[in-house]
Amino acid sequence: MKEWGMLRFLIPNKYELLKYGGIRAKDLSYGMKKILEYLPKDQFSEGLLKENLEKYSLEKMLEQIQYFFRKEYEFSDSNVELNNRYQGNISSYVCEGEKEGENSFIHIDELYEAAVLSFFLSMFKWTKEFDNLETYGFGFIHALYTLNDVSILGRLPDANASETLLRAVNGDLQVINLAEDCYWTITAFNLAHELAHIYLNHDKKGGLRRQTKKQSRQEEFQADAMAYDIVLRMIIDGKRQSRNERLLEEYTFLAPVMFMDYVDLIYYTDRVLYQAYVETETHPEIQKRKENIFKIPYEDIYELDTEEGNRLYNGFLDVYDEYRTQLLMKKQLGKLESIIDPERKREKRREYEQGRSGEAG
Repeated sequence: MKEWGMLRFLIPNKYELLKYGGIRAKDLSYGMKKILEYLPKDQFSEGLLKENLEKYSLEKMLEQIQYFFRKEYEFSDSNVELNNRYQGNISSYVCEGEKEGENSFIHIDELYEAAVLSFFLSMFKWTKEFDNLETYGFGFIHALYTLNDVSILGRLPDANASETLLRAVNGDLQVINLAEDCYWTITAFNLAHELAHIYLNHDKKGGLRRQTKKQSRQEEFQADAMAYDIVLRMIIDGKRQSRNERLLEEYTFLAPVMFMDYVDLIYYTDRVLYQAYVETETHPEIQKRKENIFKIPYEDIYELDTEEGNRLYNGFLDVYDEYRTQLLMKKQLGKLESIIDPERKREKRREYEQGRSGEAG
């Protein structure tokens, strides 16, 4: 009852259902103890991890993004808050209040946090030790688990999967730093993307609901471009700060592009396993969004050293391609039947048959 706030609302509207729906599933104390088991004892302590949590948080990141929106776009909205409950969705979204006193809120799901970090830990470990057969096998299997069970089916990683990931990474600080740094750049991009929607609609209350499909899709391109601009300016500004002070690292400048690849792999996995084809009236195809932002960081207005970031992305693309090849081959050989969720398979089959029936009519 408390989690849904039903005592406050007799008939909840969409805003209330989204804001008060879901649960808080994190157990930070347990997670911290578990992580410490796999980190070098001479370099990490519980106190150090707590300091890191204070520095890197969704709230801290949103504060910085709002600062750069004020600085670069002369836009400020003090009525924006964060929502971080587990609602089983890896997509971020913004929801604007319709009643007096209702703030707009940006939702970043606990599932998103778990999925993105887990995905990049497995992919970077796979990239680093591509020729190691054991690591290769782990990389593919854990990427598949994260894309299927977590990202598509909406299940938080279970204890066994988390333990397997920690054992595989096993204190590899290079991989941990790569994944964490990319995660925060991606998270900054997603927070800035949702704040950009508020900026683009701040003078037309409810404007999003009256848009045509073309206008909605065009706004997504605009929000992507603005979000990437904010992220790159945060990276450039951070170059003047020490490692301990800055929030985003320069070599992660292509992390938003890698996030688009991650979403593309979700769609690809869904097609291969469940014959699911994602169509949306409000969002452009993910490849078009990727093409739209890919050229942005190379514009002359951004003073970036792109060499290290390009190497990181090229290595990521190697395992991105390998994952796609292996997934299709294993599906054709019948080796993935045990991981396919029967309910989702039935759901996609019903949708397919209804579509065929509509065509016949």
